[in-house]
Amino acid sequence: MGVSELDLLLYVIGICVFLMPIALVSSDKRVSGQEKNAWLLATVLLSWLGWLVFVSTVKPQKIKTETKIVKLRKKKR
Repeated sequence: MGVSELDLLLYVIGICVFLMPIALVSSDKRVSGQEKNAWLLATVLLSWLGWLVFVSTVKPQKIKTETKIVKLRKKKR
């Protein structure tokens, strides 16, 4: 018994659905370095749940830079 075209199509779609959160985390610019590696590991192990936690916990880049500016201003005083 061989693999039908429908089975092959479903396998490819399943693999794409599994790999999509990994691609989304790896292409995100909000984290870098070891933090990104940790999120990639969590996403590989937890798939979509890891990606949902990533999206809900990582701050947007704008807020991080504003926080750094406020910290620098406090140090100068």
